[in-house]
Amino acid sequence: MHAPSSAKLTPSTTLTPGRHIVPLTHGGLDRPYALQVPAGVAAGPLPLVVELHGRGIDAERFDQLTGFGALADEAGFALAMPSAVGEMWNDGRIAAAWAVPPDDVAYLAAVIDDAAARCLIDPRRVFVVGMSNGAAMAGRLACELAERIAAVAQVAGTAGVDVLAGCRPARPVAILDIHGSADRIAPYEGGSRRGLAGRLMLRRGLVTSVSVDAWAEFWVGANGAAAGAVVSELPPDTAIRTWRGPTPASDVTFYRVEGAGHTWPRSRFTLPAFLFGRTSRTFDGATVIWEFFSTHGRQVDVAL
Repeated sequence: MHAPSSAKLTPSTTLTPGRHIVPLTHGGLDRPYALQVPAGVAAGPLPLVVELHGRGIDAERFDQLTGFGALADEAGFALAMPSAVGEMWNDGRIAAAWAVPPDDVAYLAAVIDDAAARCLIDPRRVFVVGMSNGAAMAGRLACELAERIAAVAQVAGTAGVDVLAGCRPARPVAILDIHGSADRIAPYEGGSRRGLAGRLMLRRGLVTSVSVDAWAEFWVGANGAAAGAVVSELPPDTAIRTWRGPTPASDVTFYRVEGAGHTWPRSRFTLPAFLFGRTSRTFDGATVIWEFFSTHGRQVDVAL
């Protein structure tokens, strides 16, 4: 695990390899983020992965769960780890939680800009991954920031119903979704969290999430992918549906993990099963997601 840099950074600081806490002001708030620059990579533009934590867990702890920090050095990509206000992203479902909802779409665009100013980033290979509330935020970015992002990966989350209703992506975005069939916090069938907690969240203005199948259907159409999915399996518990399009940017891939809960596959530390459900050990979430990202960069030049 990397120790964050203690050096004082300015807006113009060019970063050396390692993990750094980068100052950033947005919307009148100090919203620093962590940026990890890999060591020992060939000269040239780096892919950038933006990692979005879930609700109630900070960016550093979330990265320890996923293992993306270690993978970034091994595979040679830059890793941005921004933090939500109050550890909760404005993903389009929970705006009532704030007196003035933060514009997290604009904030995350600013994180991409800032990272690109501090190390050489390939604008064709900007990716976003998130889990739970972070997954729903990643889904919102796919809808509203499609011109900046090559691919999005979501674990245990889709998007709010209002986000889907207004989703008009500027261009295709490759989508990977990994979801447990027994997820009680972000149910596979959509809706709200099961039980009393879900009822309380609805009373507080939480908009429900769309089902995994409805989310897949939308992106197949939006990306112009072929209607028929290719189905494969990872025994003992995972079925994979893939819809191919005319270019890699059109690809849509959905993992259904049978019996798994609101968890990260093969996480580095296991969440309590009585709260979050079963954690699958069938595949490594970070590895699968990076393999998807590494084959889904844009095929055309875009400006950051």
